[in-house]
Amino acid sequence: MESGRQVFWNGWRAKNHALGWVALSVYAFSWLISFDLSRAAESVFILCFVIAWCSEPDPAIKWNRVFLLLLAFVLLQVWVHFFAVDRFPAFSDLQLKAARHMTKLFLCIAVAWWLRGVVKAAKYLLLVFLAGIVVSLLMNSSVEEWMAGLSGSRVDFGYTNAQHTAFFLGLLLIVGVGWLYRCLCCERSKVEWGAAFTLTLLGLVGVVVTQTRAVLLALTLILLGLLVVKLVNLLRQGALSWFRPRLLLPLFVLVGAFVLIVNSIVPTIENRLSDENEVNVVQSILDGKLDDVPYSSIGNRVHSWVYGWERVQERPLTGWGARSRTPLMDEGPFPEWVKRVYGHFHNSYLEILLAYGFLGMLILGLLTSMILKGTLVLFDRVQRYWGVGLLTTWVFFFIINLFESYLIFNSGMYFFIIVGGVGVSFYLFDGSEMSRGAAR
Repeated sequence: MESGRQVFWNGWRAKNHALGWVALSVYAFSWLISFDLSRAAESVFILCFVIAWCSEPDPAIKWNRVFLLLLAFVLLQVWVHFFAVDRFPAFSDLQLKAARHMTKLFLCIAVAWWLRGVVKAAKYLLLVFLAGIVVSLLMNSSVEEWMAGLSGSRVDFGYTNAQHTAFFLGLLLIVGVGWLYRCLCCERSKVEWGAAFTLTLLGLVGVVVTQTRAVLLALTLILLGLLVVKLVNLLRQGALSWFRPRLLLPLFVLVGAFVLIVNSIVPTIENRLSDENEVNVVQSILDGKLDDVPYSSIGNRVHSWVYGWERVQERPLTGWGARSRTPLMDEGPFPEWVKRVYGHFHNSYLEILLAYGFLGMLILGLLTSMILKGTLVLFDRVQRYWGVGLLTTWVFFFIINLFESYLIFNSGMYFFIIVGGVGVSFYLFDGSEMSRGAAR
């Protein structure tokens, strides 16, 4: 009798696990292609996760401290919600929606539950996520738009705005360059070479035609940093190592990529900064005359950051509420057209502080530290390429969020959930399965 019951439960868990994988795959692939389909898959996946969590036999995993972070964040949200509804009653419904969006960042735990520290599973999910971005770009862009972009026009291919499009393409560029580097260091098939080169070219051209300064700056800093690290490693290995072709070729690739990207973005940056308003912004900032900063692309950010920080200081611990950014902007000393066009503060860190104060920032910071600790687990001799690649994408994400509020949009949320889920999986689980799916 007991054996039959065990067989029943094992079979039921297996079906739940399989259904969860299907839902997670659809969720990761379709969010840019069909948001409704992705939301439906999300609901199924969350249900599967709840069932899997309830039946988890290991108490150390089931009651891990990461769930204390989730509980603390939800309690903070409930506390702040009552204040926000009372302070901004016209935005009460939007407060709930925005709070739910922020809570979804913790879905990275559910993703980790399915990956369970298995490298093959992590690779599969990341490739599905990236494949969805590529398919979406193919569906939304046209040859005419690409040609217009190459001719100097700024294009966004119909996404939220060019900043978000540049974010997607920047991710593809990082993955493409990393893949090419891997192909150079190890023998790979012509198919892999072709795929890596195509992805790199797509990402490179894409970040140029979207003309987003924050993304271009982040990529330049990352490539420069990687180049310095590679040079330091070569110097540590001794002078004779410089004459080993296997080491020099990847170095030349990094140098070539850096030169190519800088060469491509300099005209774009010159074009974006040559605008008279932007020149005046930079000059006013250097002179310390913030009141004289005009409301240009950069100027809007400077004004919103200064005002946003002032509002943070009014409620530093718990913030104003998840959707209070819009009424706070309405109360700000901005021209009417700025209030009408912009409803956020162009900085994810400032958005978190305004929404949930330093307590919210602390909780999300601890969650992010767990993600990064899990990512560093991949820094062994076999998985170091994946570890470096994932860490690079996080550095990229951290930099660009200084200049745009990606985290309050779906673009940042899905990145945090999927890529963050990979990190949490290696943090939660001991990595005993890491040898499975090792890079060959």
